[in-house]
Amino acid sequence: MRTISDSPARDRLSSSCRRCPVVCDKVVYPTGCVASGCERLYSYDHDGRTFVGCLEKVFRVEIDRDLMMAAQRERGGFGALRVSSDPLPICQTAVDLAFAHRENGPCLNPDFRYSAPRHSFTVVLRTPLAEGD
Repeated sequence: MRTISDSPARDRLSSSCRRCPVVCDKVVYPTGCVASGCERLYSYDHDGRTFVGCLEKVFRVEIDRDLMMAAQRERGGFGALRVSSDPLPICQTAVDLAFAHRENGPCLNPDFRYSAPRHSFTVVLRTPLAEGD
């Protein structure tokens, strides 16, 4: 019997894969959003603090900007957050293996683990060729 958590469609849309004991999560680095100047990053001031978040909800939390940048200057950096929606091409993402030491065989869901972020494309409308061109 197949459950919803075993569904390949669910895995593609999910921020995590639970098909094997490795437990993979897609993560995004919010400091990458700041560094790249992402236009979907917003900020607001509240009680003298500046908070940042993602308009596309690639990560759902709003982060104190000063604390994030202070943590980024430390040895380990600020780190990553689990994605909550499809990352944009500009997003710095990775797949985090929570139990990599349990990996003893091939990945059971390579579409999730090894897929590259979606790439954007531009649609160009061309005028029809005139007769004789």
